[in-house]
Amino acid sequence: MARRRQRRGAAAARAADRDAPARVAAPAGRSRRCAPAGALRLDRPGDAGRHADLRDGRDPERLRPRAAGPGRSAAAPGRLHPDALGPEDRRRARARRPVDGGHGVNPDVRELAAEYARALQGYLAGHGEAALQQAYEVGRQTLAKGLGVLDMATVQHWGLLRALAKSRTPQERSRALRAGQKLCVESLLPFEMAHRRVQEVNTALRDSEHRYRNLVDTARDVIYTLSSDGRLKTLNPVFETITGWSRTEWLGKAFAPLVYPDDLPRAAAMVQAVLAGQAPPMFELRILSRSGSYIPGEFMVTPQIHEGQIVGVLGVARDITDRQRADEALRHLNEALEEEIKRIAHALHDEAGQLLASVHIVLADIARELPTSSSQRLEEVRSLLNKIEEQLRHLSHELRPTILDDLGLQPALEFLADGVSKRTGLRISVAGTPGSRLPPATETALYRIVQEALTNVTRHAQAAHVAIAFSRNGHALCCSIQDDGAGFDVPTTRARRGQRGLGLMGIQERLNAVGGTLNIVSEPGRGTELLITVPVEATSADSHSARR
Repeated sequence: MARRRQRRGAAAARAADRDAPARVAAPAGRSRRCAPAGALRLDRPGDAGRHADLRDGRDPERLRPRAAGPGRSAAAPGRLHPDALGPEDRRRARARRPVDGGHGVNPDVRELAAEYARALQGYLAGHGEAALQQAYEVGRQTLAKGLGVLDMATVQHWGLLRALAKSRTPQERSRALRAGQKLCVESLLPFEMAHRRVQEVNTALRDSEHRYRNLVDTARDVIYTLSSDGRLKTLNPVFETITGWSRTEWLGKAFAPLVYPDDLPRAAAMVQAVLAGQAPPMFELRILSRSGSYIPGEFMVTPQIHEGQIVGVLGVARDITDRQRADEALRHLNEALEEEIKRIAHALHDEAGQLLASVHIVLADIARELPTSSSQRLEEVRSLLNKIEEQLRHLSHELRPTILDDLGLQPALEFLADGVSKRTGLRISVAGTPGSRLPPATETALYRIVQEALTNVTRHAQAAHVAIAFSRNGHALCCSIQDDGAGFDVPTTRARRGQRGLGLMGIQERLNAVGGTLNIVSEPGRGTELLITVPVEATSADSHSARR
């Protein structure tokens, strides 16, 4: 009994000592009064003693173990003295606690914490929705400043500590904690919304990647990427269909062995141009197949960019074997057509000319036997026959001028321009020179193109003058056909009527047969210009001898 009364007395003394104000050590040897452990206060640097520890919500005195007695352990769970904590426990506690006084703290966090504390005080003061909106705004600002959820937790922690510091009773502290829970949820809403938006963006990116992958895998053209050192990084499945190679046989290997040796310099130049940031025009290469043959392909390349840097080449290759076969068939068809035109022109020029000459002889004999009055009528008939003969001569020359075979393209075009000018009154000038003799197929194609262009001008352009000009550009011959007619809007007219409606189908087909290109420049009221480019050999003077 005595021992029990002794223990009760000691406990009462400790309780009185705990509830009484205590004087603790302070910096510079001063002392200050500390509130009882039941009253919450904010710590300041240098404070020590028996007062409330707001970092873990417990009084250090209460962590001190009770005296061991019968049936008691020396250290009950949850009541360890701080000195009993290990270095790792203290490091974690320091990492969790907020830094006070601005030592190494982001000033944005302090500012937001003050704003959050004002919102919490406003909510406790009965401002309700306005305080919740203010807490939401704190969360939005935290997100906008690039701070994370842990920074938001620090803001909430400091704000709640400030509210608890102003609470005097357990009821006020409980009310502050409940209010803190509501504001905590409200301030985290911007993070939740941002997280949902990120999820939506990630889902959209996955869907986009899936669509892109399906597009690449099902494309009829070979889609590939090259590294900066010319190694194949990716290939879509159609590569296997076209070449017969397995993709695994070439991925990670150099692209060069696939290219026909004569085409390799062109391929290397195009890759270097792309890596330098350029976008070269389409070009053709021949690619090795598994069977050992080479497949003609049309290539288009562009830089592959990652984080603003060119890291490789993205390319698309199309098998043009069928197109080349069609072009070859068209070339043979045009050659056969030219032969037929040549035969018709020969018949008109020679055979019809001989018949007309015979008619003239017969008429001359008849004129000698008839009286003078009748001879005058025969002269009128002879004049009409002369006109017919002239028309047949012009027609035969336009169908297939022998001057084209004998003298070349420029004299033939000057003859053509003179004939069209006489018939239509259109002024036509021919400037420049194609240079040395061109291959027969090229000269014939250019002659027919100019001929058809002049026909289009006389029918549709309402022009007064046409200028035909030739120039050489390396291994290409450029021809410009420009009129001063009505002009037209090229995209609109092409979309509505197509190439055939523009009267350019024949021109395009002839250019395809010789590997040429056509560009149309026109505006309403500003005339039209056809820009034609045809590849030619560096020296083609010997092509004339091939005609004979």
